[in-house]
Amino acid sequence: MRDAFAQLIEANKLDVPPVLRRFHAEPPALSQGQVTVEGGRRWGRLLAALAGFPPPMSRSRFRLEVAREGKGHVWRRSFARHKTSSFLQYDARSGRVVERFGPVELELSATARDGALIITIERARLFGFTLPPSLCPQSTAMEYETPQGNLGFDISASLPRIGLLVRYHGYLTLPELDLRR
Repeated sequence: MRDAFAQLIEANKLDVPPVLRRFHAEPPALSQGQVTVEGGRRWGRLLAALAGFPPPMSRSRFRLEVAREGKGHVWRRSFARHKTSSFLQYDARSGRVVERFGPVELELSATARDGALIITIERARLFGFTLPPSLCPQSTAMEYETPQGNLGFDISASLPRIGLLVRYHGYLTLPELDLRR
């Protein structure tokens, strides 16, 4: 079943590389690859850890498990031995993807630019309360097709006045995808 990003790509008629279109149209139950994690300063690392993100690590094993749950999907990310998960669902009313990490809820939008899917945070809620822009996480996130045909990603989050929380980048190999469809 299509995931939230496939629905967003379709609704906005975004021109994304075939590997992204196929991945989000039929997310594999398990994908593996490599990741590098960077962290910010003391407060940024503390907040990232509280949200379940791993400490900085050089090139390490990365696994992504995607499982359908209700009207969305749970994404379980394993950064070596560190795990974090979130629930993603497309909200047709707002035209955005809603991602939940525990008490944090993010509304995400996307554009396609230079062969990449660019994802931005439009709104954030904590325990159901909308955060003002001065407390809203900022993100630079993108997915793209690597020269080897893998799904590349570069995701970072920061907070005003605190700076970088976490940045992780790497790739997933997707050999089971038939890109001809």
